[in-house]
Amino acid sequence: MAKGVTQLEKRLDALLLYIQPHWDFLNCHMVNYLTDQHWSRFMPEAMRKEINNRKDLDLAIEKLFWQKERSSNQFPEWERFLTNGEHERLSEHPELLTTVDQLIEEQENATQLNIREFMSAKKCHEVELAAALVDNLIQSTGHQHDFCIVDAGDGKGYLSSRMALQYGHRVLGIDANAANTENALNRNRKLQRAWNGLTERAELQSQGITPKRRGKKSPTRKTAKSMPVLENYKTTARFINTEVDFGNLLAEHFPTVPSAGNLSICLTGLHTCGNLAATCLQVFHARPDCQILCNIGCCYHLLKERYSQQEFFGNKALMDMQTDFGFPLSQYLQKLQIRLGRNARMLAAQSIERTLDAKELPNVTLYYRALLEVLVCRHAPHLKNELQVGKVRKFENFQDYIQKCAKKLDAPWLAAIDVAELQSLLQEFAQDKHSLDMFYLVRMSFAPLLESLILLDRLLYLKELGYDRSYLIDLFDPVISPRHFAIVALKTSLSQAGQ
Repeated sequence: MAKGVTQLEKRLDALLLYIQPHWDFLNCHMVNYLTDQHWSRFMPEAMRKEINNRKDLDLAIEKLFWQKERSSNQFPEWERFLTNGEHERLSEHPELLTTVDQLIEEQENATQLNIREFMSAKKCHEVELAAALVDNLIQSTGHQHDFCIVDAGDGKGYLSSRMALQYGHRVLGIDANAANTENALNRNRKLQRAWNGLTERAELQSQGITPKRRGKKSPTRKTAKSMPVLENYKTTARFINTEVDFGNLLAEHFPTVPSAGNLSICLTGLHTCGNLAATCLQVFHARPDCQILCNIGCCYHLLKERYSQQEFFGNKALMDMQTDFGFPLSQYLQKLQIRLGRNARMLAAQSIERTLDAKELPNVTLYYRALLEVLVCRHAPHLKNELQVGKVRKFENFQDYIQKCAKKLDAPWLAAIDVAELQSLLQEFAQDKHSLDMFYLVRMSFAPLLESLILLDRLLYLKELGYDRSYLIDLFDPVISPRHFAIVALKTSLSQAGQ
């Protein structure tokens, strides 16, 4: 079950060897699809020769992506290209993954309650599985009463409130945004008031019994249940780094926690954003009282790279607070000075599984934005690659899209372009709309490979530090939850204490 350093290094070598010729392709920007002729530049000639018109494009998308046919011989070069890439995905290398059943040996799993109130179906799926995993990890130590949970990037408190209410753990939710911590408490108060009724309904549904409508007392209810206690869930606003003393924070919020030296912390996080996921691994190593790590990361585009120029994203004040690098973490990839790049990180966060399941082509906005860049090159070439358009909503057609962009960008030159030129532009690049769809899907097929590179780097980082009990778990359904891998690590002192 344990994956060694050498095994991970070999897999990373093979992955990097496959990706190496494609870095420019992975870091290209779809905005420049037309102006920089991405189709002819990045799609191999042998593949382009197999597609001659729109009919071929539509058929290739149907066969290669929607039906996932790999033996029709209609598009052999495309099939070979896509199949080779699929062989590099983590899902094709189960020897690197650990299942929950393998990890939690002989641990009796508690019944998972399907409680969808106060959260989406997606979040319900994630919270149920993540909370159960964390509880099992703590229970497996045999010292559950010594544990407190720190939920990094607590947000609205979805995971932490479930761990506190259903499993009875003491949980401290930490979020850099003070508004989030207050919202989490407000949500938890509502959930607490409804908890008994929700758990009863979930238990009945798990038995195949349709519960009464809410507000009606269930005939199966024999005794009144006590209200769950809110005192085991607290929140605080902090920016997490390796200097934060979780022990002191827990003592401030939970006066009855074990004293220093006897306290064990499970550091968890459900979809910790950007660098926070990497920081959690570093904190796990830096803090002796952090005995268990269970982290599911997301938002790879917000990672701070060691060997790539840092670009501005989102909350600049928050980004400036990040002093540590989030990629690469492992010494092995640092020696190779591996860098991903902005657009590759953006791509890593996309979901080919969800796209294929929905048979979803890119929104027409992507094509319109590429056309806008053609207009930029023709009318305002000094602005090439400079315009930050962002989302444009509720437009009727290309002309309407351009007018909304002109207003948003305060660009009189763009507003002045006449309808005839816009219509001519649409006709000029009509065929490219369909090749753009194909290009988009092929590029997205690399998303699992880039995510694999990030995740294997994190696992190798833990292994290099001597944490033999560190694992990569495919935890969620990838269609429901695109970021579905969990990094789990346990310090050896746990196994020694349990003996």
